[in-house]
Amino acid sequence: MQNSTPWLNHVSPKLMANGFRPLAPEKYQSLSYKYVARRSRFEISKFGMVDAFFTFAEIPDAQPEVLQSYSAISFDLANKNKSTPLPNGFFACVFCFAVAITERLDPQVAEWVRNTTPPKHWASNEIPVVFDLADGNLCYLEKTPVWGAAYFAGFRREIENNLR
Repeated sequence: MQNSTPWLNHVSPKLMANGFRPLAPEKYQSLSYKYVARRSRFEISKFGMVDAFFTFAEIPDAQPEVLQSYSAISFDLANKNKSTPLPNGFFACVFCFAVAITERLDPQVAEWVRNTTPPKHWASNEIPVVFDLADGNLCYLEKTPVWGAAYFAGFRREIENNLR
């Protein structure tokens, strides 16, 4: 697999410019993640504190079950490292963009990513994203699910603004 460092060196300044700060490496390196960034801020439209996370890991065999597992583990990491101890839904929420970095993403898996609604959570979301090093393509949910419909256009903008 190609080295993902050049691409991460490209996106990390964008994340920083958009208010994200690196999470301390000791909080994620044991999970074999390459990089994790968090942005914490009060958003009146979300009725409280919003912690948005981008997690990055190289996943050579990006199959649906592997991507689902990675997304769930990333979501758990985000919830354990949010800025407030309040439960999600009580003036706090977490959005986790779990970015799997792979090479030569299978077209069927890319289609699965584009069309599969992420798991439902109360006042929080996990959003799987795949970046293909071979062709520079990003894959993420392109449709708008009923659950959380008000947020998905913003999630897609967040992905594009930070990862392109």
